[in-house]
Amino acid sequence: DDPPVSRALAVAFALFLFACLAPRPPAEPRYFSPGGASAAVVAPARETHTGAELRLRRVVASDYLRLRMVWRRGVEVGFHDLLRWTQPPASYAEARLARELFELRDLRRATRPDAASLAVRLVAFDEVLEPEHEAVVVLDVILVDRAQVSLLDRTFTARRPLASGDPEEVARALGEALSDAAGEVAAAVEVALVTLP
Repeated sequence: DDPPVSRALAVAFALFLFACLAPRPPAEPRYFSPGGASAAVVAPARETHTGAELRLRRVVASDYLRLRMVWRRGVEVGFHDLLRWTQPPASYAEARLARELFELRDLRRATRPDAASLAVRLVAFDEVLEPEHEAVVVLDVILVDRAQVSLLDRTFTARRPLASGDPEEVARALGEALSDAAGEVAAAVEVALVTLP
């Protein structure tokens, strides 16, 4: 054997081992915001509001809906290790509802405790894997008048199909489903408040 060749092979093998065994930096999380706020571009905000007053309470979310993006398969719920939301999903829901109710509809924002109030719980903001691959948003809504009588107590569900598990597509579809659900909630709230004196 030629000593320089053997030495070169030994050095190459040592470098290969070092590359395989050397610690690698941890993978960095990726952050996303839900898409689908197309209503903000298409529909202009109203200039004057003459409709009913409404107090939108802080939107709360199911305990598992925090910063990590969620997948669901049947009754199993899991989390993507490196995929995160830039804000908790409840804050996205609250912002979309506020825009739908107070900018795109004829409702007036109230802060008085005796005004009609809307309580919303974000139940799901999930990438559902089976039986259909889709983005699913579920909002539980309770609207009460100033006497605390229920005017609306309903669950709203919006779905958007997913062609892949690409996180950008998932974020976009969840945002679109959230916009759909928020629009349905706002329409139902506006109709329910028409009955108030």
